Amino acid sequence: MAKSSRSLKNILKVAFGTFGSRVLGLLRDTLTLAFLGVNAVSSAFFFGFTIPNLFRRLMGEGALSSAFIPIFSQTLKNGGEEKAFDFLNKIITRAFLVLCAIVVLGISISEIFYFFAEKSAHFSGERFLAGSAFTSIMLPYMILICLAALICAALNVLGHFALPALTAVWLNIAIISSILIGAALFKGNSNAIAKCMCAGVLAGGLAQLFIPLFQLKRSGWRFSPSLKSTSEVREFNALFLPALAGASVIQANILVSNMLALKVSDIAVSAIYVSSRLIELPLGIFTFAIITVYFPKLSLASANSEGGEYSRHFSNAIISLMLICVPSCVGLIALAPEILKLLFEWGKFGNADVELCTPILILGSIGIPFYSLATLSSRGFHSVKDMKTPMKVSAMAFIVNLTSALLLMGRFGAMGLVGANVISGIFQAALLSALFSKRRKMQNVFFEILKILTASVLMGLSLWILKPCLSSLLSGKLSAAANAAILVPLGIAIYTMLLFVFKFREFGEVKKLMRRKD
Repeated sequence: MAKSSRSLKNILKVAFGTFGSRVLGLLRDTLTLAFLGVNAVSSAFFFGFTIPNLFRRLMGEGALSSAFIPIFSQTLKNGGEEKAFDFLNKIITRAFLVLCAIVVLGISISEIFYFFAEKSAHFSGERFLAGSAFTSIMLPYMILICLAALICAALNVLGHFALPALTAVWLNIAIISSILIGAALFKGNSNAIAKCMCAGVLAGGLAQLFIPLFQLKRSGWRFSPSLKSTSEVREFNALFLPALAGASVIQANILVSNMLALKVSDIAVSAIYVSSRLIELPLGIFTFAIITVYFPKLSLASANSEGGEYSRHFSNAIISLMLICVPSCVGLIALAPEILKLLFEWGKFGNADVELCTPILILGSIGIPFYSLATLSSRGFHSVKDMKTPMKVSAMAFIVNLTSALLLMGRFGAMGLVGANVISGIFQAALLSALFSKRRKMQNVFFEILKILTASVLMGLSLWILKPCLSSLLSGKLSAAANAAILVPLGIAIYTMLLFVFKFREFGEVKKLMRRKD
């Protein structure tokens, strides 16, 4: 029970830290849309910011941690801190050189595209020219955030969870500051404000790297560049390369979707981005927190051949994810326009933009539980050092997404692209879960998830029935605020009460943890 208590505390540390960064992220996006609006410039900025962020997800939340954490943990246990830090230095050295090469190549491609876009009637729109320029400015952020992800992974293994979870806070503070400074200096000049935001991204990246780096130095780490090959490095490469290939497919999926959205219209990227920010709240806070804590547990249980212990950990992780993701999906669907109006209807982002983003948010929310389950299942394969199966499934999901997008975008525009993402997410989650269940049997998962699903649907129906009552009494922003202030906590209360009535098993575990004195 002591281990469970520590796990819960670590999950809460990561969740609260990530929650803070997500709140600031929403404020950042609200200010961005208030000063830039939903137009070619904002779409260009979001597109340019997406590219280095792809590598953050590729390294920080994908292949890097999947390959690094098991080997760093094993080296720390068997060889001590000195040997583990030496391994870390070797990986940092290699990562820095590779990332610098990628950035130089990326800037070159971006500048070449800009040159030809100026002369092309097909790609001469402001969103293409500004998107290329902003991409060139922000690409160096890729180096900073990927190295920061490596440092944070090492801190997690050493038992430090709070500070790594706060890294996005520094980025959001930097971007928010750059928006306010840009708005004061360049009133009404959206392009100039966006360039200030690009500078803010780079400043935030420096903070994201050096603040965790100082904590790691306090733990005894000192950087010493090395390209020497060791057995640990070779084992890392053996795990990293197929994991990288699989994660690359996932990020290519996101990049292609954004490029198609850029082609659809001036507003498609911004509309999809706004909706994705809300969809990423439960994914970024709870999915990330749960997987961050459970992935080392799964790796250790697998290494010790503890089949029963492994199944127990994985089952608990699935139930914990669904406990949050399913009601989040239903809640966003039920309150989509009110949430968008409350958070984003400021300045240049008006009621018409809310109406534009609402169906996109509703459709995209359907994918929340599936994206979460696909991520956990992939880490399940990684924990048993099988990187190839998730890679193959990701490649198939990419084909499904691209095919669906090409078929749907012509008729449905941005809605078609979001629908393609959801279809691909469902396909990936279903296939990964089916393949993984053949290896590891789960313990009493089905009936607990059925309770969660039933309680969530009943909660959603309750919100749908109650919402018109509030809307008839108030209007505009006040109505949206009232709906959020009253219906969100009421929905949580209804959901919790229904789970209690259904005798949801995790309530007993939570009570034991709350009563325990550590």
